[in-house]
Amino acid sequence: MKRYAIWPLAALILLALPFVFDSGTSLTKMSLMCIMAVFALSYNMLLGQTGMLSFGHAVYYGLAGFMSIHVLQILAGPSAAMPLIVVPIVGAVTGLLFAFVFGWVSTKRAGTAFAMISLGIGELVAASSLIMRSFFGGEEGVSADRSKLAAWLGLDFGAQIQVYYLIAAWTFFAVLAMFAITQTPFGRMANAVRENPERAEFIGYSTQMIRFISFCLSGTFAGIAGALAAINFEIMNALSVSGAQSGAVLLMTYIGGVGHFLGPILGAMLITALQISLSDYTGAWMLYFGLMFIL
Repeated sequence: MKRYAIWPLAALILLALPFVFDSGTSLTKMSLMCIMAVFALSYNMLLGQTGMLSFGHAVYYGLAGFMSIHVLQILAGPSAAMPLIVVPIVGAVTGLLFAFVFGWVSTKRAGTAFAMISLGIGELVAASSLIMRSFFGGEEGVSADRSKLAAWLGLDFGAQIQVYYLIAAWTFFAVLAMFAITQTPFGRMANAVRENPERAEFIGYSTQMIRFISFCLSGTFAGIAGALAAINFEIMNALSVSGAQSGAVLLMTYIGGVGHFLGPILGAMLITALQISLSDYTGAWMLYFGLMFIL
């Protein structure tokens, strides 16, 4: 029972934080921490739960973000019928679709081969982001105005505190869903594939199918994080699908700890806080991240 008591406590903390940190900058930082927590946990579904090292996880985060931005553009205006609160569903579906396509190919391999395939897919999408300007917007990216969508319960989400609570709500339910998955028989099968794929295959599990399902679930939650990023920043650019973004989520997960469910959340919060703080003082903040990773 104590294990489940943490969820009401987490919800209360998310609700109370704006009363303690009420500045616009603080709300933006907390929103970004929530987004990165979902992103890092989605990555840990691959690495920590199934043992799949990916170098291209930003693909699903970024593509979902771009799709969400385009949806914001299309639905903006006085005739808008879809409220902002459901846009993360667009991100989830986008992440799932691309994970289905790329995962069907990449999860046929494991270990180093899978890692190299994921790197190739990541570089392919990153290169395409500078070529396909109609979708990715080139170096400038694509922007939208979230407040032009249909209001929900009188909220137009123009104020940052409204956006924070939207992101916090989606973060809470996404994290809860990912935790629930770890407690299912599928979650235990994924752990078996991580620990000993040969034995899992011997007792009748299809290790390729388990890797594929885990990959699709991971892409779905990464897509939610990408949509939340699009809502928060109202712009997506090529950096969101770059190798640097994939490296950042890998760093968050490793530093937080892949062996514990809360590890990636703590890692995401730490790295995000350091990134925001150090970037104000030096342009070489990635150097310090690299040193932290080595140590």
